[in-house]
Amino acid sequence: MRSFLLIPPLIGALLCVIGANAAVAGDSPVRRFALKGAQATQTTNLTPAELYARELTHKRPTRRSTAQRRQESELPEIQANINIGAITASTGSPLGGLTLGTSGLEVDLSGPGVNLVTTASPSWSSRTDRRITISTLSGFPNLGLVQYDASSGLTLGVGLPNGVLVTGVADPGTAAGSLPSFVANYNTGLSDLAVETDVWTIDYITGIISAQWTNPDGSKPVTVLVTDGTNIAATGDVLAFNLAHGLGWFPITLAYTIAP
Repeated sequence: MRSFLLIPPLIGALLCVIGANAAVAGDSPVRRFALKGAQATQTTNLTPAELYARELTHKRPTRRSTAQRRQESELPEIQANINIGAITASTGSPLGGLTLGTSGLEVDLSGPGVNLVTTASPSWSSRTDRRITISTLSGFPNLGLVQYDASSGLTLGVGLPNGVLVTGVADPGTAAGSLPSFVANYNTGLSDLAVETDVWTIDYITGIISAQWTNPDGSKPVTVLVTDGTNIAATGDVLAFNLAHGLGWFPITLAYTIAP
């Protein structure tokens, strides 16, 4: 009889416990990732791991084609000792190396010529506005283009007989792309002729060296390197230059090799 009297209080106690547990569970909603297209609104009571997981679901994947690619740094520049040789442009036949003469750089048929110095890097394929120096030419160490003579104009171009000689120029030389300036030159020893120094384009793959003169108006004409078999010059019109300075000048190509 007593056992039956104890059942109602036990049932009441169990119901109270179940109700209390239900109330506690109701205060802690189940945390889920937001469904696709839906925005999650809960921002409180989340653990750091849950916040990080929510952030991952909002980040769009990055396509490989638009991902930033790692850029390789260039290898350092070095000072390269070189020899420069002259080649007949029309046939490709070698003429000889460049050596020092009375009027600047001349073609030496007997050997590789004088040592010169320029900057180089294994990373480079080609560079414009290069400076080449002649370490053995004291007082005029910069290989440049110098006004042919005082009567020669400074503008090169088609139909014009003007030209410039390849010779040494005193420091500081001229900056890349600058207009002709009056700096002391090896030919006269004076600052009486216009010069340009940083005019050389070097192809580090083929070894070809070309020149680019800048006219006084800033234009950049076709600049053809020529020789009469000894002296080396540059002009914008080979025929007109020949008629003005004596026949026998013909186009050449300059090419360098690493000096031994």
